[in-house]
Amino acid sequence: MMQWIKPGTRRACLFGALLAVLAGCDGDGNTGQQSGTFETDASQVAATDQSQVEQKPVVGTVTPVPGTDSLPVTSGGEAISLVDPNKDSQIIVPPPALVKATRFTEIAPDTTGGATYHSSPALEYDLGNLVAQWSDDAAAFTSPSTFITPVRGWIRYPEKPLGTSSSPDKYPVIIFLHGQHDKTDPSYEGYDYLAKDLAEHGYVVLSIDANAINTVGDDSSQSRAQLILGTLDRMREIDGFGQIDLGANLGKLDPLKGKLDFTRVGIIGHSRGGQGVANTILFNEIRSGVREEELKATLLAKPSNFQTAYPELAAAVTPAVKAIPATEATATVPATPASLDPQKFRDAIIKYNIFYASGTNNANGNAAPFYMFKGAFLVGPTDSGGNQGLSNVPLAALLPSCDGDVFNLHGASTYDRNRFGRAGDTAPRYQIMVNGANHNDYNTIWTKDDFADAWWGKAAGPAYCYRRPDQKDSIRLTAEDQRRTGLFIINSFMRYHVGGEQKFAPWWNGHAQLPEAVCPGGKGTCDERVELTVQKADSLQKTIQRFEWVDSLKRNVLGGAITLVGFDYIARCDTPSVANVGGNCLPKRLPDFKYHDWEGYGLFSIADHAELVWSKPNATITTDLVSISAASYDSLTFRIAVVRPMGQEVMVTLTDSTGKTATVAASDFSNALYNGPRVKKGGDTPKDQDLPMVDDPADAPYASGQVKILMNMVAIPLKAFEGVDMTKLKELKLSFPKESGKVAITDIELQNLGRDKPMQTAAQ
Repeated sequence: MMQWIKPGTRRACLFGALLAVLAGCDGDGNTGQQSGTFETDASQVAATDQSQVEQKPVVGTVTPVPGTDSLPVTSGGEAISLVDPNKDSQIIVPPPALVKATRFTEIAPDTTGGATYHSSPALEYDLGNLVAQWSDDAAAFTSPSTFITPVRGWIRYPEKPLGTSSSPDKYPVIIFLHGQHDKTDPSYEGYDYLAKDLAEHGYVVLSIDANAINTVGDDSSQSRAQLILGTLDRMREIDGFGQIDLGANLGKLDPLKGKLDFTRVGIIGHSRGGQGVANTILFNEIRSGVREEELKATLLAKPSNFQTAYPELAAAVTPAVKAIPATEATATVPATPASLDPQKFRDAIIKYNIFYASGTNNANGNAAPFYMFKGAFLVGPTDSGGNQGLSNVPLAALLPSCDGDVFNLHGASTYDRNRFGRAGDTAPRYQIMVNGANHNDYNTIWTKDDFADAWWGKAAGPAYCYRRPDQKDSIRLTAEDQRRTGLFIINSFMRYHVGGEQKFAPWWNGHAQLPEAVCPGGKGTCDERVELTVQKADSLQKTIQRFEWVDSLKRNVLGGAITLVGFDYIARCDTPSVANVGGNCLPKRLPDFKYHDWEGYGLFSIADHAELVWSKPNATITTDLVSISAASYDSLTFRIAVVRPMGQEVMVTLTDSTGKTATVAASDFSNALYNGPRVKKGGDTPKDQDLPMVDDPADAPYASGQVKILMNMVAIPLKAFEGVDMTKLKELKLSFPKESGKVAITDIELQNLGRDKPMQTAAQ
């Protein structure tokens, strides 16, 4: 596309025949440069905002959506302390017997409280058409096909401050991207409950319409990433040069000129949109662009592909003519190839407001903008190509335990492959399993019960999830209650990592309770519903043991010995190198640990791990800690999957170099040791008669592995090991007191989860 004229003479070309002006008003802006690396800092990005995009206002239509005006908002939303005796309205949780350290330090604030802005109504935008590509290759994106997708959807932004609040110089930007669905449904409208809440707290939020991509398919989600980046490119133009409508009047997005902060961007993808978000992180580093020549080649080869949506583009092609053999009366007519009329092509590009996915050799010649993604959130994502190499961006994968669409919980693979970033990576990773959630109900437009009516014609797993929420023994959340969890988990992640709102840090560090508003009916407690796994960056953790090395069953990462006693069967499994398979195991994968990619139940985590089976109580893992100091850490963490039966206890013992020991029950600090959303009775109930030592009778039909199983995190505060010298740790022992069982375990670590400073100063 042509560059716009200098800002000083812009108005001279705005009036009259706008489209003709777009063809004739050239600019002489400088071509911007950017490093294309993750080390680009905020000042570099801000300095190149205008030079890396078209030097012109964005032409498009933006109309308010009826019925989406902002409703009255609430105030409040502060965390409630569980430990501070000087805080008003405190709630004190009695510590478990013989353990002074508590699992929780406070109650997380509800995301809906404390609004500071009136949100604009939802505005339906149409900002042109993007030339993108899709591929059958979800790993390397080879042999791409070129097509055009509209750049449209809904946007909300903070319209005016509430009370005495003042507007900031710039607002963070959040992008939603839906997945594959019925292309006649407006799926992008289904996240408006999340967008409105974010806009009321100071965020500009877009939800992208990707139905044109759903028409062509694109299992690779290459085009979905290009659409996210292309939308951001358009918004960057609006930030620099404003927005006008088709009549050259200032558009409804023009108030956002100069107000968008591209050093604070968050991206959220649902289903295949989640894979698109993963690709966006990759393409942001090295943009996968589309050149004008590729559009022309596709147009010449298949003009019919563009006939319905872009007829004048198709009309620019003169079809090929086959050769006509000579006859007695006529001479041979030679074949002529298809040709493209340059003027008709250019006129069509202008009429349809077409631009190209930016890349190294993009059509307008500018360097592709680099965006500072501060958070990427994947909701029930697909992972067709492995989703590898996602570094330097805080990453969260939400996995619904009753997902009947992405029934194999591919997001677990995305988390496992990316939980440890490359050297120098400072971004944390999160896995969130929501017990009783399905795939569709996070989107208000997707009303089909995906679990009950899976695409292959049967329920995606057992009646444990198949039953509706009002039926006996069901663990399912209602659609409304599921969206309560989404509103908190998704929006608090964005506000913590993108907006830097530190009040959400304790929950995302694993030591704050869910607020009451998140729970079914908005009442009570429900921490058993959500299993959070946290992996901190290298500077905030010390690995004791993983199982990726051949000798991992004999020696830990610290160099100390590891001993396994009382197990009938032991195996060590690698992380697979390709998507949709389990890793290789030595001597072999144990019975019942199979990776069921095409079943609705089983173990879906693919991280390197040890598989353990025992038939007598108190099998143990003991490892030498070589007198390491835990002074820089506050928690002992490990990941565990309970494969058989529904629950297992782990007794955790730390011993220091003087021989002082302390033992705690892991279930006092985690719900990860039970595969259903059940709560311990506690109180006077003997521990051998309580969860997880005894399975809930309602779960008996599913105790043979008929549930979706993940390796979730257990986090025990080091202060729970009373009297042990944390500066000289000699030994760690994990003991399994249940009479028999099968578990997978990995990622035994010391981590700093900020327990001693709940309101951290950085979203690390």
